[in-house]
Amino acid sequence: MSRRALSVALLVVVVFAGLPAPTLGAEATAYIDDVSVSPAQPTPGERFILSTTVQNAQNSPSNLQVTDVYVRTASGSNDLARAEDLGTIPPGSDLQIPLSVRLADAGTYDLRVTVVGRSDGQVQRLQYPVVVRVREGGPQVTVEVGDAVIGTETPVQVTVSNGEEEVARNLRLSVAAEDATVRNDTRVVPRLDSGQAQTFQFDVTPGATDSEVTATLRYTTADGNARTTTTTAPLAADELRENVRLDATLGDGARPAVVVDVTNLGNAPLEDLVLSLRDGDATVVGNPVGTVAAESTRTVRLNVSSVDRATLDVVADYETGGRDGSAATTIDYVAAPGRISLTGVDVEREDGKIHISGSASNVGLSDAQSVVVRVVPTDSVTPERPYKEYFVGSVPASDFASFDLYATVDDGVTSVPVEVTYLADGRERTVETTVDVSDLSQPVDSNDGGGGLGTTLLLVGGLVALLIVVGVGIYAYRRR
Repeated sequence: MSRRALSVALLVVVVFAGLPAPTLGAEATAYIDDVSVSPAQPTPGERFILSTTVQNAQNSPSNLQVTDVYVRTASGSNDLARAEDLGTIPPGSDLQIPLSVRLADAGTYDLRVTVVGRSDGQVQRLQYPVVVRVREGGPQVTVEVGDAVIGTETPVQVTVSNGEEEVARNLRLSVAAEDATVRNDTRVVPRLDSGQAQTFQFDVTPGATDSEVTATLRYTTADGNARTTTTTAPLAADELRENVRLDATLGDGARPAVVVDVTNLGNAPLEDLVLSLRDGDATVVGNPVGTVAAESTRTVRLNVSSVDRATLDVVADYETGGRDGSAATTIDYVAAPGRISLTGVDVEREDGKIHISGSASNVGLSDAQSVVVRVVPTDSVTPERPYKEYFVGSVPASDFASFDLYATVDDGVTSVPVEVTYLADGRERTVETTVDVSDLSQPVDSNDGGGGLGTTLLLVGGLVALLIVVGVGIYAYRRR
């Protein structure tokens, strides 16, 4: 055989090898005209239709009786679909035969449609190749699970994305888990357009170390078909580790705040945290804080207004991993609000009354307002004009203001009670003290025109004059 003849023969073989095998008999009187797939790219588990058109040739001597039609993979021997006794096709006519097929997994499938018939006593076997691509169609679902701890709500992010050209409607997303509880386990979305994605968060509380989260999406396609897709993800949870530390310090100022550092060294958040300061059985301050994340620190300032000096218990009450817990420490609390002390006090007798003067000194670290100094009346002490009480007013921190008081006292009285009232940090305070007047408490003659010192000098001067007169008399008597 010449080279040219060999080339032509090979070309004929290649061309006919690409065509469907029309028959296994001696002469082809029928053939498969076409096989269509609907939908063209089905999803896993979705039924699709292989519609096969069988044509009986015009020059066929007899009718074609179709006895069997079936679908198999190219290398398989099991029927994916089959139909029998489908009728007779006259010469020049065709017959459409639909077969329903379902493929469970995504991928590309090389299928063969086979038609078996009888014509003029001869068996004809027709075959047609079909390639079907099964893809993950419709909205896709992905699940992401955060770090989980037994007894603690764990965020689970579920994302639904629509990569199809058609809109998905009536989406209903549900999440379930083994050995775990899901709060608010269902979300509903009316539609998800092409190219759109939406993420939902579910709070899952695991009850065991190993579990599984299942996200189920039900939706309706653009052509009205109801579909369901399911995705799972492992849920691995750690055992609860609880470790809380409190550190308390005093802030600055006249009434310092208690600064508390709450350090959560555990692996679950502290929830419903309440910090309190307690003086024995009495609660001085109670402050809800909220949540402190795992392995983090939160600083809280607790303002104190009712205690000046005490050893306070700092207590943290909380919930973690589904159970209650607490932690405590102590702090020595010392406040330095505005405080009035009488300094530089001086007393003197003036017109038969005792005059008390001095300074109202603020030895605290905040201002004192409405400072009033007054003599406290008793059975033996009487406040007198012009200053029975003295309104000092405001005294800034580390400053002072002068005052004057007057009183009369009975014989033998050695002290005068004095009371100081003022406002500091919004609280009214009262301080009582006494002023020593023992040196001025003896009675005085109102007709001597002076005080005790003048009377003494007058008596001494008279005695000296008398002695001089007596001496002169004696001297004169002796000179006689």
